[in-house]
Amino acid sequence: MIPFPPIIMKTSYQIALAIGSFAFSSLAAVAAEEPVTITELSKRDHPDLPDKDILVKKIELQPGASAPPHIHPGAVTGYVQEGSLEFQLKDGPLLKLKAGDTFFEPAGSHHMVARNTDDKTKVIIIAFVINPKGAPLSTPIEGHDKPH
Repeated sequence: MIPFPPIIMKTSYQIALAIGSFAFSSLAAVAAEEPVTITELSKRDHPDLPDKDILVKKIELQPGASAPPHIHPGAVTGYVQEGSLEFQLKDGPLLKLKAGDTFFEPAGSHHMVARNTDDKTKVIIIAFVINPKGAPLSTPIEGHDKPH
């Protein structure tokens, strides 16, 4: 077996490292481009209702993204921190919300439209939720699996 000179070994290592770094950064970019991301900012027991949690969530809709129709088991108050979106509850008007606007969803309401209408700017919503303990934040509405 012929040993490789140190320069070839060093170059091979650098190439492998560069390929690995590129692959990792590509995966990170794909993860960062999920159409809708939800981050839990806070979760605590409700001080007066032992069967409820108080949640604070940050919801981000990438440019042009929308969330599929869903139901929240708990009441949601939302604040649009950044961007603009279309918002509609079942049997309600289609609202056009912008940064600084708020909205309310009673527990069990059908959230039919949550769509970022801008193709350049993401939407950030801060949601305050009173949720039943152990319940998911939302569940998809059957027959409406795809976003608008």
